[in-house]
Amino acid sequence: MPTRANETIQRQIDQKNEEIKRLEEEARAYEAARLTAEQEAKSLQGQIKSIDASLQRIAANSRVTNAKISRTRLEIQALGGNIAATETIIAENRERLAALVVAIEKAERETPLAAFLKYDSLATMFAAADELGRLEGELAGRIHELRADRDRLRAQQTDARAKEADLQSLAGELADQTTLQSVQRSSRTTLLTETRNQEQRYQELLAEIERKRASLEKEIDTLEASLKPFDPLLVPAARPGILTWPMAGPIVVTQQFGYTAFARSGAYNGNGHNGIDLRAPVGTAIFAAEDGVVRAVGDTDLGCRRASYGKWVLIDHPNNLSTLYAHLSLIKVSPGQAVSRGDTIGLAGATGYATGPHLHFTVFARGSVEVIDYRSRVCGRMMTLPISNAYLDPRDYLNSL
Repeated sequence: MPTRANETIQRQIDQKNEEIKRLEEEARAYEAARLTAEQEAKSLQGQIKSIDASLQRIAANSRVTNAKISRTRLEIQALGGNIAATETIIAENRERLAALVVAIEKAERETPLAAFLKYDSLATMFAAADELGRLEGELAGRIHELRADRDRLRAQQTDARAKEADLQSLAGELADQTTLQSVQRSSRTTLLTETRNQEQRYQELLAEIERKRASLEKEIDTLEASLKPFDPLLVPAARPGILTWPMAGPIVVTQQFGYTAFARSGAYNGNGHNGIDLRAPVGTAIFAAEDGVVRAVGDTDLGCRRASYGKWVLIDHPNNLSTLYAHLSLIKVSPGQAVSRGDTIGLAGATGYATGPHLHFTVFARGSVEVIDYRSRVCGRMMTLPISNAYLDPRDYLNSL
């Protein structure tokens, strides 16, 4: 029977579920506003509006996460009440069991003659024997009940541990959302400082960024041309499912691999697009596409801001492929760390050369990619980045949408 305290807690859990539903609807509304603002980001005010919309969305997600944390704490509290009640039942059964054991042991120690002399007739003695048999049956039933209570307690403890793990995960998610808010506010402050809130200055900044990007790509092209050729026989043949999509659906590919329309417009110095771009709002969880080991992580903005990959993660896989995840807002893995397919390795963002939040996903022949520390001539500062002469089409290894 549920206790009055647990009934109260359940009402609170139901209220939290309603609050979470309302907050999730609010977050979806902010996401729609963010998408609209992103389309207007070619102007200074549009870019600021886009950042503000991202901040509102992240704040809404934080409220959802906070509500889920509160609900999980209530659920853990309710489980604690159930566990305490079950422990009380077990303790009561143990006491009854001990009393039965004492009675049976006492009866079994008596000799037949002593037992016969205790009773004034054979009928009374046989009745006592029947009572002993009943006690033995009751003892067996109590043992069965005790074992069932023990199993229920273990199941509740397992549920409690799962809720605690869920709570820890939600707390980590909330910490990430808080970090993202700080990153977005910093982006807004930097943008306003650089442009002095003037549209002309913003357009000049965009032109300067594009010049740096084009110059840096020429430098990288020269470096990649010097790499030794790779053996195409070492990479797996194209087949769906060799890699998994690096984010949850629905998947929207905003730019394919190779000589896309954007590439033909001169965006990559005559080269094709070296990966695929996936629509991903700031803070979207990014997953490892396959089991592997993180070879390196980096942030090209430290050396040449808004001109390259931004925050990136490179993972080597046992199948002789390597995968790159770029333009992240937050990196959640470290070099040398083993990861499994589907593990979260970072959160999507718009760092590096990105006109809006998205994930740039690249696949390499593992032996062809090198991670270098390079001082860019156009920016004059050191940066760490991966280079390769064997970019592969990720769609060759991914399941169809």
